[in-house]
Amino acid sequence: MKKTLFFFALALCISSCFAKVHKITVSNFQFSPSAVNARVGDTIMWVWKNGTHTTTSLTIPMGAAAWNSNMNSTTKRFLYVVTKVGTYNFDCTIHPTVMIGTLTVKKALALELGDLDISTENAKAVLTWKVGDGNQLASSSVQRSTDGKNFAEIANVRSSSSNQYTYTDDALLSAKYVYYQVLVTDKQGNSELTDIKMYENKQAGTQLITSISPNPVSSGGHLMLQFNADSEGQMRVQLFTQNGKLITETNMTASKGLNNGHLHLDQLQPGSYYLVCTLGNKTEKHIILCQ
Repeated sequence: MKKTLFFFALALCISSCFAKVHKITVSNFQFSPSAVNARVGDTIMWVWKNGTHTTTSLTIPMGAAAWNSNMNSTTKRFLYVVTKVGTYNFDCTIHPTVMIGTLTVKKALALELGDLDISTENAKAVLTWKVGDGNQLASSSVQRSTDGKNFAEIANVRSSSSNQYTYTDDALLSAKYVYYQVLVTDKQGNSELTDIKMYENKQAGTQLITSISPNPVSSGGHLMLQFNADSEGQMRVQLFTQNGKLITETNMTASKGLNNGHLHLDQLQPGSYYLVCTLGNKTEKHIILCQ
């Protein structure tokens, strides 16, 4: 009996040693990152930065515990241990259409998948990952995304005698920030995901705003913005009339990479307006139509 308890405790200790803590920052109008890959036993830690929000589970795997926690100046941190394989969708109940996140959870495989590393060689992204036991590996699906959420396979790397694998992405990409993950599958058909890693594409342009929608926008509606940030900070967003009169302005929190924000247009008259966005030493002006 004592031996059984000893080995059970040892197994728990080993499991906890390999568990990770995944940090998600909660700020005005975005979870960052909004998509996280985790393993059973990992901890998800939401950390408040600004604004008044919640982290609230929407759809979760059967048997997993639901959660609902305020995220504000009083409740600055919330921890959740993932216990079931599957997809966990969550949002902020105060901003449910703009603040949405996803956890993809799998079990750790016996082949011991290592971290995904990304380097640059000849202006290309070079991905490297390791497995502890290459004899158990069947294949590795290399997947790419330009928004950090929606991934598509770009290559399938078969197993070899080496425990280290490398793939070079030769595509000519226009996105400033590109996201990668690798889905490994063992010979029994079980799979595990690496963490999502971001790559800065030095060959891309210096565009600040990557998307404005909808445009035209309705009065009283929400103008959704996607923008690039080279470092943490705040983007100043100002809306002017054609005559240069300031209508509204706000600050949008920026994390390095692709960011999301929104501007509420209350009682805006139909017409043409200027949207001026400033982040660091970059300023862009865009025409916004209201109908």
